[in-house]
Amino acid sequence: MPGSRGQDNEPNQPYAQRLAPTNGTGKHRVPQRPPRMSRVDLDHPPATPRVARPRREEKRPVNWRRRLLIFGGLFILCGLLACGIGFAAVNLFSASNASAGAATTTADFLQQLKDRNYASAFDDLGANITVQTTQDEFTRTAQRDDTCYGPVTDYTEVPNSATTQNNTQSYSYTVTRSKLSKPYQLKLTLQQDNYGDWKIISYGNDLGPKVPTC
Repeated sequence: MPGSRGQDNEPNQPYAQRLAPTNGTGKHRVPQRPPRMSRVDLDHPPATPRVARPRREEKRPVNWRRRLLIFGGLFILCGLLACGIGFAAVNLFSASNASAGAATTTADFLQQLKDRNYASAFDDLGANITVQTTQDEFTRTAQRDDTCYGPVTDYTEVPNSATTQNNTQSYSYTVTRSKLSKPYQLKLTLQQDNYGDWKIISYGNDLGPKVPTC
């Protein structure tokens, strides 16, 4: 419609005709394309690259035979390890019990000598001594030591003196007697009898520092 005006009372004109004239020539200025910008062909737009769809990995068949071999090997290894630990624990427990039993016998023997209960001390002796020495003979020997050197007043185990050889165990004690100016050492060797009890099979040449002469 001639003479029609658009918004703001401006005539409806094409966009190119509404561009502001330059230098008063009446020609409209067309924006220039940057020198490095490629020309866009509107009739043939550039193709958009398609993004490749991720390929699905094929599942490999499960090798059950290999898994069984691995699990079987681990089971055998664990069994051997458990057996080794159990065997070591049993040996350690047996050794601890044996040491405790032998130490108990030596402590009881010396305590009976200190209390002058010679019959009970005789019960801690092994068969290799009792077949050669009667209880009365043992009592007379212990009484002679008490007369010459004085009764036993104290005894203590020598540190790190416990030794084990084959089926015997030995302990050394520092023994104090009332008539002696200094203590002496008494070595006791023990062995298990047929009933599993630890018995003293040797206490040296005498219960005192040496065979009494008084």
